[in-house]
Amino acid sequence: MRVIAVGTPAFALPTFDALHQAPDVEIAQVITKAERPGGRGLKPIYPPVYEWARDKGLPVVQLEKLARAYDAGASEVDVSVDAVVVVASAFFVPAWLGEPQPEGLVKYGAVNLHPSLLPELRGPAPVNWAIIEGYAETGVTTISLVDELDAGDVLLQERLAVDAGETAGSLAEKLAQLGARVVLDTLRGLARGEIQPAPQDPGRAKILYRPKITADIRAVDWFQAAAKLDCRVRGLYPDAPARASLAGELVQILEAEPAEGPADAAPGTITALDEAGVVAACGEGALKLTRVKPAGRGEMTAHAFAIGRRLAPGDRFD
Repeated sequence: MRVIAVGTPAFALPTFDALHQAPDVEIAQVITKAERPGGRGLKPIYPPVYEWARDKGLPVVQLEKLARAYDAGASEVDVSVDAVVVVASAFFVPAWLGEPQPEGLVKYGAVNLHPSLLPELRGPAPVNWAIIEGYAETGVTTISLVDELDAGDVLLQERLAVDAGETAGSLAEKLAQLGARVVLDTLRGLARGEIQPAPQDPGRAKILYRPKITADIRAVDWFQAAAKLDCRVRGLYPDAPARASLAGELVQILEAEPAEGPADAAPGTITALDEAGVVAACGEGALKLTRVKPAGRGEMTAHAFAIGRRLAPGDRFD
């Protein structure tokens, strides 16, 4: 089976590795996003999928958008394949890519991998939201490609327990590995005619949609219960850590855990600090900060931060 692999971040790599190693799959082409200038000197930073494809010696095309090959002369896109596999593309992939083309035949259509149990947690940050909202279980879903975000018919699903203490980073790694196997099972099931696509419930999808992570979502609301803030801190780490403000200075909270604290302390008030961390009162319970990153500085223990800022019980986060 010849496939096009479309993806950009590291989340796609386990799936593309599995495709590359499978004896019955040939990656005819890799499509990924263009590089971006970054760092000192604004040197080009290439997407992980681009680096992976070059390392494997695979044909790779970098695009900002996908125009129809037969409408716009985009001859760099190979449409003479059996299937298209889309994993975290980082740009909109139109449904036409998985449809039969004048230049070739996409026999089995496009398979899109989404890291949630659709229609739950449609949207750009399903791994984060699974932890932020305290899910005990999530999973991966392969769907057909349509011109609406995460709305295609369900092909296969597999569930995965969310462990206690899970972060978005650790959960994403597990889902990426699980997704690799489910994508291969989907392609082989389609080839054997064993998969019956199932439409999603649009009503449930609308209720369970979750947005991208914004500054407001990252902001710590000390009036919330400590258990909820613990989920938020873990669900935002490591890519977009939770943030609190202390005397106007933003502090990223990288690690924290629920803790004991006085019931009458105002939310955000530091009630205790020692080598184990800094305890702040919440709307219910307290949160112990153990690792932080102040603005303009590197990661450090909350204890080191407290010493540097000369914090004491009674000080309060904004």
